[in-house]
Amino acid sequence: MRQCIHCGFCLPTCPTYAVLGVEMDSPRGRIYQMQAVADGKLDISDDFIEHMYCCVGCRACETACPSGVQFGKLIEAAREQIQITSNGVAAEEGPQANEQTEYEETIVPTAMRKQNNLLANLLRQFFFGIMLPSRTVLSIVFGGLKVYQRSGLQKIVRRAGVLDAVNNLPTPFQGKLKLPEELMDAAGGDIITRPLAEVTPAIGIQRYRVGVISGCIMDQVFHDINEATIRVLAANGCEVITPRQQGCCGALHVHGGEADKGRSLARHNIDVFEHYNCDAIIINSAGCGSTLKEYDHLLRDDPQYAKKAQDFSARVKDISEFLMSIEPIQQMGEVQQTVAYHDACHLLHGQKIKQQPRQLLKSIPGIKIVDLAESDWCCGSAGVYNITNQKMAQELLERKMNNVEATGANIIATGNPGCMMQIAMGARQRGLQLEVMHPIQLLDTAYNQGGVYEQDNKDTVTKQTPKPVIAIATGLIIAGAFLLLRPRYNRTKDK
Repeated sequence: MRQCIHCGFCLPTCPTYAVLGVEMDSPRGRIYQMQAVADGKLDISDDFIEHMYCCVGCRACETACPSGVQFGKLIEAAREQIQITSNGVAAEEGPQANEQTEYEETIVPTAMRKQNNLLANLLRQFFFGIMLPSRTVLSIVFGGLKVYQRSGLQKIVRRAGVLDAVNNLPTPFQGKLKLPEELMDAAGGDIITRPLAEVTPAIGIQRYRVGVISGCIMDQVFHDINEATIRVLAANGCEVITPRQQGCCGALHVHGGEADKGRSLARHNIDVFEHYNCDAIIINSAGCGSTLKEYDHLLRDDPQYAKKAQDFSARVKDISEFLMSIEPIQQMGEVQQTVAYHDACHLLHGQKIKQQPRQLLKSIPGIKIVDLAESDWCCGSAGVYNITNQKMAQELLERKMNNVEATGANIIATGNPGCMMQIAMGARQRGLQLEVMHPIQLLDTAYNQGGVYEQDNKDTVTKQTPKPVIAIATGLIIAGAFLLLRPRYNRTKDK
C-alpha cells in the first residue's frame, strides 16, 4: 500500500471511476481506505465493503502505475479481510434500504444485501464450497442447464412469461434473474461432459511434456476449446497430460475473498501435477492463469507448500505464451475471417501478455486483423461481477460493444471464458451477426484445414439431448408454468 504515491495515473484506466467519477471508487481511493483500515482509523463498514466490491479487479491500474503497486493482490486481501470480519458476508446494505440513490444501486452487489445475509451466505457456500470444487456437482448443474436450453424449454419459459413471472416475485433476487439466464445462452459440449484424455501423445517427434489445466466453468461451457488446446499442443510435439484428479484453480475464490478455500484448491492442484514432471503447465483461461501464476504469493506463508508453489507457478504458461515461445508449426490452411482481438484483463494486466495472442492470430493464413478501440478496456465480466453487480457490468459492456460494433469484424477473439460469454451476450442484445472465439480455436481450424490432423466425430461436442429426457423435462416445465401462472389467471378472472 505504501508504494502508492497518489499520483492519479491510475484514475483514467479505472472502469468504475470512469462510470461513477467518485474518488472512493478509484484505485487510489480504495488504497486510502485500505490504509485507513490497516491503521485502525476506519472500520470495515458498509461503505468500505461496497467500495471494495465495486472494483472489477481488472488490474488496469497496475499497468498504468509508475510505482509498481500490485493492486490485484491488495483488493483480494481486502476482500478476504471483509469475509473474515463480516462472518462470510460479502457485502451489506446501508440503513436506508428502500431509499437507494442511483449511485448506490450501481456499486452495491445486487445478490448480497443485508436483509438477505442468510440467503447470501447459503448461496456463497454452495457456489464456492460445493459447486466449483466438485466436478460431479458442476456436471449436474450444467447438465441441467444444457437440457433446459436444448430441449426447447428455454424458449417455452421465455414465451410463456414464466421467467418474467419468477423474476418479478418478491425474492431477494427480484429483477436480477434474467441476466444469468441470458448470459448462459448456449453452453456447449455434451449434456454430461466427458473427461478429457489423461494422456495425449505428441503428433510426430515429442519435444515437450506439458500438463493442461482443464478448469471448471471452462470445461463445462467450452469443452471444445479444451479439446482444441490439446490437439494444437499435440500437433506441436507435446505429450499432453490432463489429470482427472485436478480441480478448480481457485481463481473465483481468491477474487471473491474466499482465499482460504483458494489455498486449499491450490495445494490440491500442486500435489496432482507434482507427479508428472511437466516442462510447462498450460492454461487457456486468462483469469485462471493469473491466479495459477500467483500460487507462490497465495501460499507464501505455508512452510510446506511455499517452495512447491514457486516451482509450480514458474511453469504455468498461457497457451498463446507457450506456443509463441516454441515457434509453432506453420502447416496451416486458410481461415478467411475478419477478426478483432479483445484483451482479457487478467491476460493483459495480470499476466502482462499482449503480443503473443496477436502474433498467433497473424500467423494464420487468410485472417484479416482489424483494430478494436479500447481493446484493453474491461467488458464487465470480471469473474462473477456481471451477475453480482449487474448495473455497472452492463454499462461497461455497452462501452465495449460500441467499439466492437465499429470494427465490422465477424469474429471477436479473446482468451477468457467470462469475456467470451459477456461479449456474446452483448452481440445478441444488439442483434449482431458476430461470433466470439478463443484464438486457439482459430489456430485449430487452420491446422485442420492444413491437414495436420482431422477432427473425428468424437472431437465435436454436438451430442444431442436424448428424446426421453426432453419429453420428461418439457412436461415438468409446462406443469410448473401452469402452477405458477394459475393464481394470476384466477385473480384476473375474479376481477
